[in-house]
This record gives sequence, structure tokens and C-alpha cells, in this order.
Amino acid sequence: MVKTISKEHVDNEVVIKTIRKLIRKEAKENVNNLLSKLHPADIARILLNLAPDEQIFSIKALKDIQLKAEAIEYLDDYKVAARLLEQINPEEAARILEKISPDKAADIIDELDEEFEEKVQQHLNPQFKEEIAKLLRYPEDSAGGIMNPDFFAIDKDMTIEEALEEIRKASKEKQIIYVYVVDKYGHLIGVVTLRALITADKNEKIENIANTNIISVRTNMDQEEVAKIVEKYDLLSVPVVDNKNRLVGVITVDDIIDVIREETTEDIYKLIGTSQEEFEETRVLNIIKYRAPWLIMSLIGESISGTVLKHFNGTLKTAISLSFFMPLIMALGGNTGQQSQTIVVRALALGKFDESGIWKIIKIQIKTAISIGGLFAILGFVMALVFQRNLPLAIVVGSSLFLSMFLSTILGAFLPLGLKKLNVDPAVAASPFISAMNDIMGLLIYLSIATFSIKFFGVKL
Repeated sequence: MVKTISKEHVDNEVVIKTIRKLIRKEAKENVNNLLSKLHPADIARILLNLAPDEQIFSIKALKDIQLKAEAIEYLDDYKVAARLLEQINPEEAARILEKISPDKAADIIDELDEEFEEKVQQHLNPQFKEEIAKLLRYPEDSAGGIMNPDFFAIDKDMTIEEALEEIRKASKEKQIIYVYVVDKYGHLIGVVTLRALITADKNEKIENIANTNIISVRTNMDQEEVAKIVEKYDLLSVPVVDNKNRLVGVITVDDIIDVIREETTEDIYKLIGTSQEEFEETRVLNIIKYRAPWLIMSLIGESISGTVLKHFNGTLKTAISLSFFMPLIMALGGNTGQQSQTIVVRALALGKFDESGIWKIIKIQIKTAISIGGLFAILGFVMALVFQRNLPLAIVVGSSLFLSMFLSTILGAFLPLGLKKLNVDPAVAASPFISAMNDIMGLLIYLSIATFSIKFFGVKL
């Protein structure tokens, strides 16, 4: 059955409200009729907008097991998918999982309750069960963890005619993007396009027309690195090989889109000093657990800022006017540091700079730091002169702004680069940490220059 995708199907509030009314009336048949008219992706989106008990009612109401499986496969949240399967009897759950691509089925199974998983495993097809077991051996964020072991490959000694016949048979059950060529031991030899197969002589051997300059990834490669390779070479899918160069799976572009979304979301949460798990969390105590470490670091940082103020207490008593510009120095330093940090972290995440490009980042950030520091030094100088009518104070404010913004920009750029060198995710240089560091640095610079000016030049601020 062909399902036409229209704007109404996606995030349609009317459909969600209608389903909720039907659920309250326990009109199971009506829910099935309504959902059956939708694309599986729209069903998945609707399920995610329903309450847990409404999700369970809706998935149970669906009679078509194929449509049910496709809707569950479209769910981005594997925990929700697992929770829905746990409300179905183990035998039906097994049939649904077998209709889902093995890589996604493995992720869902990994989220199942152990006792329920054991019951489901008893009903799984032995071959499918073996495929799932292989996938679960790999880390979930590696190429092996996200690959699909269901690929199409042909022997290098086949003729074109034999290969085309194999493709005709296989195309009834699977979508073929690339035709991979292997030897009798399963080693990846090359790849052949469908166009090359159709135009070649039918008696020609596959090995003779295969492109042996093929891009592949190892099973242990991080999923983020795989995404960069697919993006760089504009691939629709990439073959995955083991340490003996045997073809064990493929990663398609839809899997890469999921990876990019997941990695981007993870980086955003890290940048603000929390965790991706918070989005799925409903208990306040657990949310506090995710946020507290970085906020505690911020608390310690601001306490140090208080100590700095106490140390310069004499200077502040001598020149009360200094306090007028303290928020300005701290805010501008902190903001420039966060801007620099965010830009560098994102550039590194997108793979825009390799090892040779690190110096390019450094040069750009130094030029930016000098330019932006100089601009706001002038603005700060003018503000101090206009509001306080004090030339020495204006010079202290201007020079402090230049130094604090310059150093904050450099810190914001160098900290992620340093973490990258140490093989630590640059995104963990979270904004609360950068903000606290810049506050301390800004105060130290500002009050040190002011103290130096008063003691050694006898100026009145």
C-alpha cells in the first residue's frame, strides 16, 4: 500500500488529540484504523508525543505487525521502543524485532529488561539471533555497533551474467545500493556499480571491472569518525571490515544521520554543563545529579573570585569607582571565551580541521582576540571617560578589557584543542567552567592594573 506523505501527517496536533479521545473511549479499532492510514515515521512521531500509557494502548491497537515494526524502528528513542515491546507478549515482540534492521534491533534489545529479553531470545530466528549477538559484542558507538550485517556481496570469480542473476534474486528482499566484491574467504576486494554491471560484457569476470580503490572502515572505529568519512566522500553507504579485512557489514546514510544528530545533541548538552540523559529524565534528583558537578565547579570558581576581591579590598576602598566597571569586565571576558570555545568545539566536531589545520585555528583566534579586544578596549575607554570623567580610570578599564578579552578568547580556543590532543572530548570544556575561569582572570587583570597604577603612579581612580 502506498502512503502519501503530506504536511498534516507530521506532528499533526489534530491526529494526536483524536487518538487521545479514542483512547479515553477505549476505541481500539478506531485507533488502528486511524494509525494504519499514516506513514510509519508519522506514527513514530505521534507515539513520542503521547503519554506512556497512551503509547502502549496505541501500539497494541495496531493490527498490522509489519506496520508496527516499521513504526518502532522509526522511533529515535530506543528506551521508548524497548518499553513498548515489553508490553507485548515475547513471541510477538520477537516477530516485530525480526522485521527491524539488525543494527536497530540490537540497540532495542540492549534496552530490554533482562528477564523479558531472555523470553524474547527464545522466540528469535537462530540466524537473526546470531546476527544480533555479533552486533552486541561491539561498543554501541563504534562502526561495528551501528552497522547492518545484512549486506549484498558477490564472489570475484563470478561472471557479469551470474552476478546480475544474483542481484535479481536478492533485490526482491533487500535494497541494493552498492555491489561489494569479495574473495572466497570474505575479504573485501572492491565495489561495482550497477551501471558498470549492466554495461559490461556478460562473460566478463566481476574481478576485472571492480573498483579496488574502495573506502572502508574498521569495526572499532568511533561512529563520529565514520560520519566524517561518509560526509567527506559523499557516500550512500560504507562497508565495515574486521581486522583481517573481511566484510562484516555496511553503514548506510540513514544510520549516519542518526549518528550526526546524536553526536550534535551530546555536544550541545556538554557545552552547557549537563548530560543528554537529562532530556529523558523525569526525576528532579537525577536532573540535579547531571547538572551539579559543573555548577559546583562554577561555585568554586566564583568563590575564588570572591577571594580575589577580598585580596584587593584596599584598592576598592581607595577607588570605589572601580566597582562600576567590574560586571562589564567579567561579562565581556566570559562571553568572548564562550564564543571562542563554541566555535572551536563545533569545528573540531565537524572535522573541519585536521592536525595540520590546528595552527590555522590558533592564528585565526589570535587575530580575532587582538581585534575584538582592541575594539572593546576603545569602547570601554570611552564609556569610562563619559560616565566617570576620569582619564586614568578610562585607561585602566580599556587596558583591562583588552587583556581580559584577549586572554579569554585564547583560553576558549586552546582549552578544547588541548583536550583534543589528550583524546578527551573537547565539548567537556563546558561553559560554566569557562565562565568561572574568565571571571577570575578578568578580576585579577582589572584589579591588578588598578592597584599597580595607584601604588606606582599615584593616580586617583
